[in-house]
Amino acid sequence: MELCLLAKLSLFFLTVLLAETRISDGAKVSLPSYPLAVKSPYLSAWVPGNQLIDAATAQPVFWQGQSLTWPVLARVGKKTYALFGLPHHEHIRSATTTGVNYTSTHTLIELTAGSVQFTLDFLSPVCPGVDDYAEQSLPYSYLTLTATNTDRKPISVQVLSGIDRTWTAQNGADNINYTTSGDVGYFSFHNSNQVIFAENNEMARYGTIVFGMLTGHHVTSTCCAAKEVYSTFAHNGKLKARETCNLTDLAAMSYDLGKITPGASSSATFAVGLDRVEAIDFLGEAQTGYYRSKWPTTSAALAYFLDNYESAYQASMHLDALIRSKAEAVSSTFGNQYADLVEASVRQTFATFELTVPAEHLTATPQVFLKEISSDGNIQTIDLIFQSWPIFVSLNPNYIRMLLQPILSYLQAGRWPHPWVIHDLGYSYPNATGHDDGKAEQMPLFETSSLFLLIYTYVKFTSDETWITEYLPLLEGYAQYLITHSLYPPAQLISVDAIHPSPNQTALAMQSAIALNAASLLLHNTSYAETAAFIAHTIYFEGLGLDGATPEESKHFTHNYGNDNTWNVVFCAYTDVLLNLSTFPAAAWEMQSRWYLEEMQEYGLAFAGPAEDLEFDGGELSWGLLDWNMVAAAASSVDVQAAVVNTSHAFLSITTNTAPFGTKYQVQGPDAGKWIGNKARSTVGSMFALLALQEGVLDLT
Repeated sequence: MELCLLAKLSLFFLTVLLAETRISDGAKVSLPSYPLAVKSPYLSAWVPGNQLIDAATAQPVFWQGQSLTWPVLARVGKKTYALFGLPHHEHIRSATTTGVNYTSTHTLIELTAGSVQFTLDFLSPVCPGVDDYAEQSLPYSYLTLTATNTDRKPISVQVLSGIDRTWTAQNGADNINYTTSGDVGYFSFHNSNQVIFAENNEMARYGTIVFGMLTGHHVTSTCCAAKEVYSTFAHNGKLKARETCNLTDLAAMSYDLGKITPGASSSATFAVGLDRVEAIDFLGEAQTGYYRSKWPTTSAALAYFLDNYESAYQASMHLDALIRSKAEAVSSTFGNQYADLVEASVRQTFATFELTVPAEHLTATPQVFLKEISSDGNIQTIDLIFQSWPIFVSLNPNYIRMLLQPILSYLQAGRWPHPWVIHDLGYSYPNATGHDDGKAEQMPLFETSSLFLLIYTYVKFTSDETWITEYLPLLEGYAQYLITHSLYPPAQLISVDAIHPSPNQTALAMQSAIALNAASLLLHNTSYAETAAFIAHTIYFEGLGLDGATPEESKHFTHNYGNDNTWNVVFCAYTDVLLNLSTFPAAAWEMQSRWYLEEMQEYGLAFAGPAEDLEFDGGELSWGLLDWNMVAAAASSVDVQAAVVNTSHAFLSITTNTAPFGTKYQVQGPDAGKWIGNKARSTVGSMFALLALQEGVLDLT
């Protein structure tokens, strides 16, 4: 079933009912930052949660923190109210915020303005199904304003919204134009001298920002100074079109909802987006959004997007209900908290990547390109994919293949000169130009083992073994690398590259052994499994990686062989359990679970310990990683799962944190609960770890 294209008509009546109840049926926690329009690394608008006490004056931002202009106004009778994004303005009242909530695909803000209740519904569609790739690749997001008359008399209502050049990174060089095409009208911001495949402070320096809606006699538009837009709307309830726009103008559209009778509702839907014809540079070949294979122009794509709103809305409600119900069912004691975490991860994860095809071959099979957001901006970072993958197990394992395809194509071409797997395909998104000189961040064992585990995950959950056939010799070479280097790893980085490189990392050797078991099944070579069993036996049963001489005398795995007081979060346990590889016995994970409970802090597990060991990162290690903690917890005891879910949920609800769902934070000490790094990243897809373990691939129909 194509969830975003062919949503069942029978859902319509359910949608009407859910429209009345969705605020109470969604998550029960406040987010540090709420997603508004999030569809790609460059269309990523948020609003800090602590500003939604007064949504009328809240300041939306790009994920990196740049302010975005996005006012929403309403005229009720003859009184004008700010609903969102408008600092105090003369003659414009502030509506009263009465509720804020979110689901997997919606952020909902409820307000009261006079006798009218308003709901602002920011919907960024997530269409994960195998038939929905074109819809998922559309780089647009909806804002729907619904007005409900609570008075005993009919009342006239008009609404307005707009954007300006703050949504671009063109330094004011954009030309603003208004276009009508069929039943769609939209403003576009475009610089004819754009610099393709370039960024400025994480924003794209190229492409076309669009803002529009379905047109008709009830729609007016203009571009002029913001104060003039507001004044005209306040006095007339409509706007006056202009033939030309200035670079600093607010591009605004208004919609006359007419006279709303008592108890009735009426709504208007806007769309905002960023089109980039040249989306990705993949080894010198321009890639474009997959949606252009069906809708080759901006006008055609935007028209489909707006015309398809009802179907997209119904599909989003279906997906939201499915994810919420399945996540809650994970536990009768902490299911609600877990569902809040899962719902907060969906849009954020899907907004970190883009589905593309070659610009000169629109009928090609799509590939997915991922940005390493909020760290170094790399493209197609393997350990980041590995840190995000549980969401793809649940919603569509084919995304794993589409993410790995560009990497395997590059490695197969022989352009990477090392015998281990590359870390990423380029220093800076959207340039997947490779590292032919061999100079990239080096994580030899971690990336090589992660690749095998990801490939085997795809094969296990799709039963598709044909895809890797052409890569068998390549993979055999990487398996040999693991055999040679896994038991006694040389000093090197792992995905948590804030930790200094060190030799003989226990968990790195463990992950390599687990990967060899996966390689054995992929490549039908039992010798790999035999080596994996030897490594696991040496580490666990012979005590090489334990704090004691034998399992019976031990409390935990060490961070490094021989350093008995050291430990860290052993997240590779999850792959061993989820993939049913049984490289290590269940008793090993039970032992580690008991240790986690001993080390659990106010806001969860530190990544490694003891905290006073300065060898880890040069200071006291008092921080944890929410993503890896959740992955490790999924393979641990129920008590550990409850503790990690509850402490992660507590961190998520701290109102002094304002970053989009950050994952690195202080778990103990005077700053416990404070966010310190990583935001808006795909790795929150790891929140699905428990759900993927219990349910496998969800039935999206």
